[in-house]
Amino acid sequence: MNGRGFSLIEVMIAMVILTVGILGLAASATVVTRMTGRGGRYGGSASVASARFERLRATACASLASGEATTGKYSESWTVTSSGLLRKVSLTVSYPDGSSTRSDRFASTISCAPQAS
Repeated sequence: MNGRGFSLIEVMIAMVILTVGILGLAASATVVTRMTGRGGRYGGSASVASARFERLRATACASLASGEATTGKYSESWTVTSSGLLRKVSLTVSYPDGSSTRSDRFASTISCAPQAS
């Protein structure tokens, strides 16, 4: 820099540094937006799974069975296996994720032990 201002080289270097910073910010904003959307869809999937587990817990143990259902854009498929007084439930929730379908797996155990009076 001389007494009258910045040289052309200094201005060009400053512009290159600024451009690199702005491009990096734009790229990270895209990734954050994508991750936020994905997190929202996973949250919806977990909510559907939680509701299904609660409905299964409210069902009499003798009536628990494997099945499938659709809740909005979420497709559910669950299997129930017996292990003594326990019922193991494996649940898969599938939903559209862009041009593909994503599946999340959840598991829970339901007790069929008689309740003490």
